[in-house]
Amino acid sequence: MRLDQFLTDLNNVIANYEEDAQCELSFELVENIVFDDYEKQQCDETEHFEGAEYIRQTQVFEDYFEGTIIREIKGSDYCIIIKYGT
Repeated sequence: MRLDQFLTDLNNVIANYEEDAQCELSFELVENIVFDDYEKQQCDETEHFEGAEYIRQTQVFEDYFEGTIIREIKGSDYCIIIKYGT
């Protein structure tokens, strides 16, 4: 996996979420994630990311939501974690 290709793919994935929300990005080992608290949804598979995302969202105010989206990185023990607020 070339780093520049991965970063381009990562930028495209993040851009999809940033259209509607402010996002913070972090990385975590997949084995440290408890997926039971998340809803699994299908999404676009890319060269570097699996075709599923795991979402947990909370309504804070009437029109304000906070949540977390997890995307697994292909061929890696890590995933990206996108925390967002609308």
